[in-house]
Amino acid sequence: MKTRILIVGMVILAAAAGAAVGIGRKSSMPDPDGRAQAIFAASLPDAQGQPHDLGQYRGKVLVVNFWATWCAPCIEEMPGFVRLQEKYRERGLVFVGVAIDDPDAVAPFMQKLGVNYPVLTAEAAGYELLKAAGDSKGVMPYTLVIGRNGEVAQTRSGIYRENELDQALATLL
Repeated sequence: MKTRILIVGMVILAAAAGAAVGIGRKSSMPDPDGRAQAIFAASLPDAQGQPHDLGQYRGKVLVVNFWATWCAPCIEEMPGFVRLQEKYRERGLVFVGVAIDDPDAVAPFMQKLGVNYPVLTAEAAGYELLKAAGDSKGVMPYTLVIGRNGEVAQTRSGIYRENELDQALATLL
């Protein structure tokens, strides 16, 4: 009887220790699949060739949009991004565009659309970051919304409509 109580006690203690380790692991790993970490670890040039470290946006609500100048759905959603950047800039929102495109094509395109947020260029190598960010099919546009806590809150393959993104952002800001 004493042995049985001792064994049951040890099992309970082991389960409690395992639960404590699991809880600790969960809270120390807010990005278990590594998508946000891949974004924050990236350093990409802007259209003028100046490097930008995406880690500088930690602690902000970050919307990262992968796009290209030849992508019609990408072009369609960008005016909404411009409006939302303006609307929420003072509340800590940052949009970052990642153009998987020729840098020479990006700068005039940004001016034409009045883009008011950083746009970085990745050319063909950007597909690796796109995949690391969660888009295994390489479909554009692809958008990630990362909360202040560093966790991916939303992703979208295809057009992210302004009203839908606005609702998602309102809960994070």
